[in-house]
Amino acid sequence: MPQPQLGKMQLLNLRDLWKHEERDFTPWLAEHIEELSALLQFPIVVDQIEHKVGSYELDMLGHVEESDAIVIIENQLQATDHTHLGQLITYAAGLEATIVVWIAPEVKDEHRAAVEWLNKHTGDKVSFFLVRPEVFRIDNSSPAIRFHLEAGPSEFSRRLRSAVEKEDSPRHEFRRKFWEDLFQYLAAHGHPWAKGRATTKDSWISSSVGRSGIGVNVSMAQGSRMRVEIYCATDPEKQLFHTLHTHKDEIEPQLCKETVSWEPLEGANASRVAVYRAYEKSQVAMDTPQRRELFAWISKNLTVLRSIAKQYLVARP
Repeated sequence: MPQPQLGKMQLLNLRDLWKHEERDFTPWLAEHIEELSALLQFPIVVDQIEHKVGSYELDMLGHVEESDAIVIIENQLQATDHTHLGQLITYAAGLEATIVVWIAPEVKDEHRAAVEWLNKHTGDKVSFFLVRPEVFRIDNSSPAIRFHLEAGPSEFSRRLRSAVEKEDSPRHEFRRKFWEDLFQYLAAHGHPWAKGRATTKDSWISSSVGRSGIGVNVSMAQGSRMRVEIYCATDPEKQLFHTLHTHKDEIEPQLCKETVSWEPLEGANASRVAVYRAYEKSQVAMDTPQRRELFAWISKNLTVLRSIAKQYLVARP
């Protein structure tokens, strides 16, 4: 039997890929937060990067998806140090964080011991995670990153995952049924892209308009509101947003009787232009006049926003 041909793995310095922590690594991590979520085994939603806390700036502020658990993340491109440990504790206190994540490529023993001590003495109120990123390539491959958990509260992920899944199962069931029925309605009312679409437990669905990174989505937004939006997923410099905003006087009349929300999402890589409509979950959980009105509203605004996205962002590169 022939022997397998193995490549040679080369470890890289994080600064080989990201020169600056604030300008380079933090935005990358925010855009690829699912990598960290996979390690910690709970879904993190990024709310803001470089969040002001007193006279300091926290690298990343977020929450656990579908919960009120506040997540704070501080990262370094060098070894752990006392300064960052002190800042993390200050941030956790100031923001009443539930989860604190410290990321550094080199973990000193005294800081691993400090995180373990904090977890031992803070109980279930706040949990600390110490994560080490490792960047490597095999032969001439593109670089890849892998996260290692250096310290964390015992049994935390299992308990949190179990609690979230148990709490959210009715919510997920509602979403799956709502999106399934909406896809059927859209497919029958001028949206062929919706035909045969698989349902999802996520709080949003997307539709492509022919350009990578741009979608026209429907989202269940906070405050019992439905949102239809042009969502620019990769717009760190807000160029796509400004392209649309330049044509504001042409765009808003197309969305007649709607209040258009212009959202550059400062501090995030994305931007959006959206319209909102309030709804009550109990009234739209089944086929009712209220749900039919909501479906019609979604369908109408999807048509208009898809046309706007294609006109200003796809046809005009």
